Amino acid sequence: MCGLAFSLSMIPGNFISAGSTMKDGVKIPRRLTTNVQRNIHIWIIAIIMDFFIVLYNANFIDITGWFPWSGDIVAAHGAALLVLSFIFVIPIIYASIVYRLRGTLLTWFIFLVAVLPRTILETHNLEDALRFSLFALVALLLGLLISLSRSATRKEKALVRELAPKRWNSIARILKLQENERKRIARELHDDTIQDLLVIVNHLHSLEAGVHGEIPRETRNRVEKIENEMLHVIDNMRKMSHGLGTSVLDNTGLVPAVKWLAESISQETGIRVAVTVNGKEHKLKSEVEVIIFRIVQEALGNVKQHSRATMAEILLDFAAKDIKVTVQDNGCGFVLPENLDSNVAASQMGLDIIKQRAKLLGGRLMIQSEQGKGTTLTVETRLV
Repeated sequence: MCGLAFSLSMIPGNFISAGSTMKDGVKIPRRLTTNVQRNIHIWIIAIIMDFFIVLYNANFIDITGWFPWSGDIVAAHGAALLVLSFIFVIPIIYASIVYRLRGTLLTWFIFLVAVLPRTILETHNLEDALRFSLFALVALLLGLLISLSRSATRKEKALVRELAPKRWNSIARILKLQENERKRIARELHDDTIQDLLVIVNHLHSLEAGVHGEIPRETRNRVEKIENEMLHVIDNMRKMSHGLGTSVLDNTGLVPAVKWLAESISQETGIRVAVTVNGKEHKLKSEVEVIIFRIVQEALGNVKQHSRATMAEILLDFAAKDIKVTVQDNGCGFVLPENLDSNVAASQMGLDIIKQRAKLLGGRLMIQSEQGKGTTLTVETRLV
């Protein structure tokens, strides 16, 4: 009858912690029993162990009347007694899962203390003794395997948590370099390339107006056509310049920036783009907002260039620890490639880029599409 005794007096340090409370600026240790009461796992293991110990030793200590429904079980002998001892695997596994190595060793030790007296007295041949020894060893190895597996998983999670800040710092540096390069290209397009093209347009306009002398009507028509094409190129380059920058995101935040993208696409293409925000919007890390903004921008670019859609919707689902971004349209759809990274069509649609951006967030990209029934692109990621 040692289950509760083991719980209260022999639990190792990582089972419970006495801890302390503050009173008048002085640390006072908490009572050990208070911590035990708060740890439901200890009580569950103790109760299971107590029940199995009493059940196993009922015949040995002459209390079989407590178990009228299991008289044959508690009166087992020889090989049947070994089968009865299998019930102790349950608390050993439980302790291994919850408390890992120390839980395994302590619970296994209690198991030995509980079953050895009856086993020694009622085992009359070497074969039964070897069977019990083998079972005890297997139970220990099973518990050790589970506990070591749990410990490795815990260490892996701890390592991920430890490396998370470094990972975000690396991502932030990479994104900063990328965005700075985008801003430099946007600035050069606006300040240099577009201005040079405007000078060319002015020369064409002067030529068309006859400032440098009268020209044939056919030539004038050609010059006018070239001038219009140049103005169209300049307009596209202005849009490209705005798209390369993140000034809207920097100045207004993620949701207003996404709404600006939707309005821009609607005005440019006539596609009705709606934005829906679910959950409570909250401020994200700047690098997270940049990645999500670029994902939405790339997805809307696909809607514009490939979908032949008339309507699209952007859904931003905010939760405390994750965010989900969905862009869906009613366009032509397409046949999903098996491998986004190596598929040429996926590369042309920028799906591989979106997938890589999702990976930067530690998230995943999900695509649903069917020819003639539109496309739904979803990126879901945890924020912690």
